[in-house]
Amino acid sequence: MGARVLLNTIVFTVSLCLLSGCVRLERSYPDKRSFLIHLSRPGKASRALTDEALRVFTFSVSPPYEGKGLVYARGDNRVETDFYNGFVISPGTMVTEEVRRWMAGSGLFGHVGDISAYGNPGYLLGGRVAALYGDYGDPSAPKAVLEMEFLLARDGSAGKEIVFENHYQRTISLDRGSAKQLVNGWREALEGILQDFEGDLRDCLQGP
Repeated sequence: MGARVLLNTIVFTVSLCLLSGCVRLERSYPDKRSFLIHLSRPGKASRALTDEALRVFTFSVSPPYEGKGLVYARGDNRVETDFYNGFVISPGTMVTEEVRRWMAGSGLFGHVGDISAYGNPGYLLGGRVAALYGDYGDPSAPKAVLEMEFLLARDGSAGKEIVFENHYQRTISLDRGSAKQLVNGWREALEGILQDFEGDLRDCLQGP
């Protein structure tokens, strides 16, 4: 009889604690954070090298990096996707918008857009994000890695002709391995790549 009284007392005490909030069963999880890579192009627009328009197609992204979650390479071929830290929009859409804005600011073309609503564009630009990840193989030396491919074609009377294509890669060392630092590293990498691409494209359009 005493054992039953003790059991009832324990059950009553636990129930009272649950009702009064002295026992918290919910688990605390980190807050989800969203990031966006946004560039401010330095300098003034240069003199246009052509009056023709440039149409920028949506850049594709290699499958391991096409999701919104930030991707980390941990070494030993281990790759992780961060559920709690990611981009506001898909990487392909985000990078394409930055490329479009950068090219519009460069002044190289008469008009830059994503559709041919302004008449038949003389030039077509597409590309691919080949790599977009944080390299944490050495935890004491984290890095932001970005690789991109660009292809520019001219849409002439004889059909489409490839005018320029190149692959660019940037690795940015980080002071810390936080998600915010990683996104800042990608921003720096993308700016460096677009500066190089613009310079190479200028040389290509100017000719020998």
